[in-house]
Amino acid sequence: MTAPNHCDFSAADFRATAIETSDGRLISVTGSGLCPTSGWELRLVAANPGVVPHPESLWLELREGAPTRAPRVVTETEVEVLVEDSRAVEIVIRFAWREGFTLPVVPARAPRARGRVGRRADAARGRLAASVV
Repeated sequence: MTAPNHCDFSAADFRATAIETSDGRLISVTGSGLCPTSGWELRLVAANPGVVPHPESLWLELREGAPTRAPRVVTETEVEVLVEDSRAVEIVIRFAWREGFTLPVVPARAPRARGRVGRRADAARGRLAASVV
């Protein structure tokens, strides 16, 4: 733990995924950190609401809520937020007590159809016989 009164976070433990819908674009930001005890509450909130000088960057602040009483056991704690945004290509996560980090926004993968893994849509399903006349 780098700060005994805070959870420990790494950019490698976070992911920002863009989900295109018919109504617009949603960005799912998920991540986790190691907290000094169980019972911590984590939230990602807008760090710069209102006028945005760089619309390609979405700034979020990670806020922690420490438990009032808990045994000292390092615990992985997850956080997630869903944000509607049509232009962001990166997510900046800020902290009140340390330097933040930046995540790229990656497109969500379409779910694959069950039982068709690795098969092209136009691929033949069985053996074909051909004859030459």
